[in-house]
Amino acid sequence: MLLTYLFSLLAGGVLIALSLEGDSGADGAGGNLSLLFSTPFWSFGLCGFGLCGLLLSLLTRSGTVLPTVVLALGMGVAMGLAAARLLGLMGRRDVDSLVRSADLIGREGIVTLAIEAESRGFVELTARGSLIRRPAVSNGGSLPQGTTVVVVASEGNTLRVDRI
Repeated sequence: MLLTYLFSLLAGGVLIALSLEGDSGADGAGGNLSLLFSTPFWSFGLCGFGLCGLLLSLLTRSGTVLPTVVLALGMGVAMGLAAARLLGLMGRRDVDSLVRSADLIGREGIVTLAIEAESRGFVELTARGSLIRRPAVSNGGSLPQGTTVVVVASEGNTLRVDRI
């Protein structure tokens, strides 16, 4: 039985390693039954069954094999279902890197084109991993190039800034 656990552990590990190469295509969108036919279920299930069975066999010296097999099967099924469900949920998440004007309020930036009292200049700041360059007006007089500012409001595409 030890060889069965070792083989299952290795097979699950190989399936997990191979799944890192590309998209498995199964996201669990078909319901609970489809999870049983997904690659993550079998990969993590085999790995969990093999690891649990191997550890129980090596760490306990009982004469009966049945409790070890039942616990290993339960652990394999639980790990397979948990991994398939978790990977399915993660795969459905939407990535949103769109920078909205509201995301800029409160951010620090640097004046790249001097802002005069009655005219616009430009400010560069970072939001959601993107470098943003927007026209800006000052709340309190002129701001020379290189001044560190904070965005206090956004009016259309123009930012209203204050000196820090």
